[in-house]
Amino acid sequence: MQNELGELLSKLSDAQKELIISTAKSNAFPDNNTLRKIATLALNISAVEGLIADTQTRAKRAKMTKAND
Repeated sequence: MQNELGELLSKLSDAQKELIISTAKSNAFPDNNTLRKIATLALNISAVEGLIADTQTRAKRAKMTKAND
């Protein structure tokens, strides 16, 4: 699961970087659609990061519980 989430995070981050770089190269203020895409990607990146952190925390707790048994 961690590998899949890591790959998804990488894809989302790459897509956001590409949009930002192409916007910067255009020397124009980005249109609303581009801004919306960048913001949506940022929200999705945050959600995946949160899920990764939650998954890691649960795995650590499970190991600690197992070690204490």
